[in-house]
Amino acid sequence: MHQQNAFEIIAESTNGYFGRCTCCHEFNFVYKNVVLAFQQDELLRFGEWLIEYRYHNDTYLALPHGRTRVYRPLTNLFLAFHDNELDELGDLFSQVQIVLEARHLVKGDRSAFDITS
Repeated sequence: MHQQNAFEIIAESTNGYFGRCTCCHEFNFVYKNVVLAFQQDELLRFGEWLIEYRYHNDTYLALPHGRTRVYRPLTNLFLAFHDNELDELGDLFSQVQIVLEARHLVKGDRSAFDITS
């Protein structure tokens, strides 16, 4: 992020937000004490991964204080969530998808949103 006024919040909740630096076009995922930076396609894959594997057996691990879903994006990094946190993240990610898709449709560039190509 280059300038503080060059940052836009795309979707936000009580505990976090998805935002974008308008200078470098880097996307930030901020949730509680986690901050991750992505390119747009990486951000979309990350959000889809969180949602897709929410109920997968590989992510279930009952931890103290009620966190039961643990994701492992890297061999030495684990992200642990309560179900209500994943609900909140799912809502945030849905908002981001809608905003990004609407922007691309207005620009007439639908293919830029399609991460499968």
